[in-house]
Amino acid sequence: MAPSPTLYDGEVLETINDFPVLYRYLPAVSTSPLMVFIPGTAHLARIFYGYPGGRPDDFISHWVNLAGFPFLAISYPMENAVFCSTHPEFTIQDWGDQAAEIIAKILSEYNLPNSVVVCGWSMGGKIAGALARAAKALNFSIECFVAMAAEPALPGFLPEANAKAIEMTVDGMASRKGIYPAFLAALDEQNTLNQHTIIPKDIYLEAFLGAIPIALIGTGLMYDGQGFKEDLSRALKTANTFDFLDYPIPVVIQSDSMGDLENVLCNIDDWAFIRNRVLASKLLGGASPEQIPRERWELVQLIIRSSSAYFSQTVTGNHFFFVGAIGARTTVDSIEKLLARVRSIQS
Repeated sequence: MAPSPTLYDGEVLETINDFPVLYRYLPAVSTSPLMVFIPGTAHLARIFYGYPGGRPDDFISHWVNLAGFPFLAISYPMENAVFCSTHPEFTIQDWGDQAAEIIAKILSEYNLPNSVVVCGWSMGGKIAGALARAAKALNFSIECFVAMAAEPALPGFLPEANAKAIEMTVDGMASRKGIYPAFLAALDEQNTLNQHTIIPKDIYLEAFLGAIPIALIGTGLMYDGQGFKEDLSRALKTANTFDFLDYPIPVVIQSDSMGDLENVLCNIDDWAFIRNRVLASKLLGGASPEQIPRERWELVQLIIRSSSAYFSQTVTGNHFFFVGAIGARTTVDSIEKLLARVRSIQS
């Protein structure tokens, strides 16, 4: 029998849709929408709320609550001691369905507004389409999707070094140890920026990281029961990549670091091919050309042509810009600004 996992205070470990899930909810006394955080590759959602003994203000959960938003962070099943089993077959569709079930559960249990804000970091951006589809089925809406240095679920949009650093474990999971040195170097930079150690190395390696299901990485590789096999059609289908009208308006927060070069240079416009189609649908509502006043048409063109700048923010730091009090506070400020901009075009 596998040992019982050690949970941090407030963490909940459940089985949803036959897969384990770890999550933590922090309430807020307000009517603001629930703010949901989805972690990136190889990371538990602890990267958003920290560890026992850490400084609360080094993690984004503190600033989310301080801004009046209830907070929810959801960890997908991975190879870490907190989970008692591994699930190499877990897909982006499973990820979206599971996260949606947890969100719906929290909304119901705490009588929260039925509209949420979802923030996906790095690989967490790949959940956007699948989660949006699942949200519709469970009757809650996503007001906007915040891509935090994140890519859409489209193979080829992943930075090359990241895409190549994949090895299969004996359990069929995808080890990301090849990019752990880059993670540690980035965290060291955040330590320097904040003038103290945010997460000790031993705690980070043991309690935050692990091998993951290959499908979540978004390279087009899927687990077929024996190993990794390229199946681009299934990868795109399970991620709901091209059903643009399922998506909420995607907005982007990026760093300003050359160490995160591809994300900094490409992420804003990587999301534009989705965002502009979502905007066109929301702003025109399916009206035929003869039903659209000229002034409205000119305004819609202006919004869409300027959407990359209007729906993006830059935070000082690297790929982990939201780790450490300086970046965590600024990131929440940026989310609030972007949410206000999304609301401004829907009023």
